Amino acid sequence: MIDETQKKLLEIVRFKLFGGEKPQVDNNLISAIMDEARAQTVNLTVFPFLKDDLKKHCPEKFAQANEMFYSNVMLNTNNFLEHDELHRLMTAKGVPYTAIKGLASAYYYPEPALRNMGDVDFLVNQTYFEKAKQAVLGAGFQIDHGEDDDGVHIAFKREPLSVWEQHRTVNGVPGGEAGVLISSEISKTVETAVTVTLDGARCKIPDALHHGLIMLLHMVAHMTSEGIGLRHLCDWAVFAESLDSDGFSAVFEAKLKSFGLWRFAQIMTLVSEKYLGISKKDWAQGCGADDDLIEDVMADILSGGNFGKKDMNRYREIKYISNRGERTVDGKNMASQVFSTLNKKVREEHKVIGKHTALLPLGWVAEGGKYVGYLASGRRKNSGTAKMLAEASKRKSIYSKMELFKNSDGRD
Repeated sequence: MIDETQKKLLEIVRFKLFGGEKPQVDNNLISAIMDEARAQTVNLTVFPFLKDDLKKHCPEKFAQANEMFYSNVMLNTNNFLEHDELHRLMTAKGVPYTAIKGLASAYYYPEPALRNMGDVDFLVNQTYFEKAKQAVLGAGFQIDHGEDDDGVHIAFKREPLSVWEQHRTVNGVPGGEAGVLISSEISKTVETAVTVTLDGARCKIPDALHHGLIMLLHMVAHMTSEGIGLRHLCDWAVFAESLDSDGFSAVFEAKLKSFGLWRFAQIMTLVSEKYLGISKKDWAQGCGADDDLIEDVMADILSGGNFGKKDMNRYREIKYISNRGERTVDGKNMASQVFSTLNKKVREEHKVIGKHTALLPLGWVAEGGKYVGYLASGRRKNSGTAKMLAEASKRKSIYSKMELFKNSDGRD
């Protein structure tokens, strides 16, 4: 259920991104809207709209929000400068690369600087991965984590504020046939990248096809775990609005159908039409998503906040929702889902058991003992379990209707 504060937040974001009728805001809601904007990581977009009323009616909240706004502006400015530095560094070293996610998404915003930015994320193919790593280390960075190769990225830090993440692939690629097809397409991202200048920063970003695909994978990966928040929907909305309906279909339809992401793209676009006011996209119609599903998706996005910051229980819900490591959400009931997830975890973490199915009960005992140990040590809480299970069940029902990673033939 979307409450009045959230409805007004959506109206403000819609107005700032796409224009239209200016929202009227009840003074009693101003402070709560600002809190919600922060939880959804859209405060840079919302604060300029609310600042005068916030200063007049909530001076203490204004001081806090104003300080955060200018702090975020400074971080964004630094982020753009560092993307420019990345471009100069990789170009000088002869390393093909492309920035992904943050700056690539900001490129589609009417005011790029008002899109909350995070780390500098960039993609390098395996052939150049070590060369790129040495270039970053030579620029004064140190490895923060990932040196033991998580298969996805290495994170670097440089004092005082710089965090760069060098990716060899992107998060969210599933297993199975869909994963093979998606990985093949992702491998073309660097070679098809385009050079842009954004707020003075010169940088390479993915072309439309690969940026859209990376966004969809990123949304699926986080939505089916801790949550995505409104910022990610805004990223998709401004991107979808940048292409006319025929142009979008020509670029995406065949590919996304083969990957099992076409219906997901349609649903997220219908949510963007209803709540953020983007123009009607013909290609998104006729997917069978009714108004109840569209509202449920929007409510789910808002209830978790950006990366689940509004509800830490969402991390606990993962094993009841999606298949471990694959981000697929099927029609299993919750008991079957937990059993399936547990079996996969046991096979992954206990290699001997993984080779001998008859030994699975030993793995169940081992995992059960580990859980009891966590409870006894206080590392895991056992509170709110009933509410958590209810929320997990609701989320699983929503996501299963998206038919994630099922191709047009219905195969996973």
